[in-house]
Amino acid sequence: MKLASKLTLAVTCAILAVLATNSFIRVQRELALFDEDMRRDGRILGRAIAGDAERAWSRSGVIDAIDQVLGANEREAHVTIRWVWLDVPPGHPQAPMVPTVTELADDVPLVLEWTPPGEEDTLFSYFPIRGPDGRVAAVELRESRAAERRYIRRTVLQATLATSALVVLAGLVTLGLGMALVGRPVRQLVEHARKVGQGDLSARLALRQQDEIGTLAAEMNAMTERLGRARAELEAETQAKVSAVEQLRHADRLATIGRLSAGIAHEVGTPLNVITGYARLIVDDVPAASPAREHAEIIGQQAHRVAAIVRQLLDFARPRPPAKAHHELGAIVARTVGMLDSIARKRGVQLERPAAIGPAAPAPVEVEVDDGQLQQVITNLVVNAIHASAPGQTVEIGIERGVGAPPPGHGGAPGPRVCVCVRDHGTGMDPEVQARIFDPFFTTKDVGEGTGLGLSVAHGIVREHGGWIEVSSAPGQGSTFRVCLPVAEEGADA
Repeated sequence: MKLASKLTLAVTCAILAVLATNSFIRVQRELALFDEDMRRDGRILGRAIAGDAERAWSRSGVIDAIDQVLGANEREAHVTIRWVWLDVPPGHPQAPMVPTVTELADDVPLVLEWTPPGEEDTLFSYFPIRGPDGRVAAVELRESRAAERRYIRRTVLQATLATSALVVLAGLVTLGLGMALVGRPVRQLVEHARKVGQGDLSARLALRQQDEIGTLAAEMNAMTERLGRARAELEAETQAKVSAVEQLRHADRLATIGRLSAGIAHEVGTPLNVITGYARLIVDDVPAASPAREHAEIIGQQAHRVAAIVRQLLDFARPRPPAKAHHELGAIVARTVGMLDSIARKRGVQLERPAAIGPAAPAPVEVEVDDGQLQQVITNLVVNAIHASAPGQTVEIGIERGVGAPPPGHGGAPGPRVCVCVRDHGTGMDPEVQARIFDPFFTTKDVGEGTGLGLSVAHGIVREHGGWIEVSSAPGQGSTFRVCLPVAEEGADA
């Protein structure tokens, strides 16, 4: 049973009990008053008739006295009045109707209830009359209590109807108030609790009741807000922990790959130098028209390519600390773009360097970096953008300046940042590829076009400079890489 129904039932039962008790007491009081009125009226009437009859008996004889009683009986419609003798045997026409009445005390009326056979309850009153000869008679008043019973039944019926009407009205009013003040708010509280249980912490209760339910609603709203803040903090902490774990795993992989790379580079370097030397000797000694010379040149080119890969492995395995100095970022970007312009033209891609991408940065931007390492990072990103672009497309290189916050797990506080942006309009990357682009030896290029070390090395160089690399990409919409670096403090030595 619902709370509003329980409240309605309890209030209705309480009202019913109160009204029923009040009606019972009122009926009993009315019955007592009615009975008292009947007895009082009977005493007054009986004393008056008995007095007149006694005086008539003394003055004119018993016949006149009996006529007085008969005349009084004719005048009264609701009371039967008789002259009775107390000294006649029961069953005599003028004997008392009540068999037990045989004598009366002097001047003391007798009032009693008795039910004649086949009739209803009747009130009998006897008033003594003494004649001159000492004989005792009485005036008998007989009044049926049927009228009293009908009155009581009407009173009970009226009380029952009134009580029923009041109980129904009180029940309806209580039910309506219970639904409005208890049922509906409780349903809203239950629905709100269900939403919170399902994880929806954005829901809020709008109860304007100034009572305990309103206080409970306000506390539930406050609890929901606290839960929302706690969940946000927990998610942030969880994300930070996940990022830290990923960085630890990444660092562990880098350390393992670094040791492996150092060993491979050391073991492969010497044979490569021997191959390169013998290939050069063949080229120098064999005539230009000989196929052997062409083969030797190919061997030398591939050996140089392997040597370049070995140098990348060495750089990856034993990165040198950056030699930082103050440099103007725009000059480094311009120099790098000019160096790569021929590669872009060869693939039919155009390099554009607008004044800025995003917020304008017309003033020179000073950064404290190793210009060679930063040029290596920018070169890697631009070359990747060229390879991802189709002929006729454009690669945009620009500078953004503003205030940035490091990503979770990176460390550091928000502050002035400057970003080198490299944006292409090529095939783009899906989230799975984006999650692995900084892993060593992971590449999406065709065989022979990349080793998968460029972004890993670039990522490490940027972290050494106190920055980070942001990536935004979607399949078919191109990719944007941002190399974010701290701005050099003004007034510092270059």
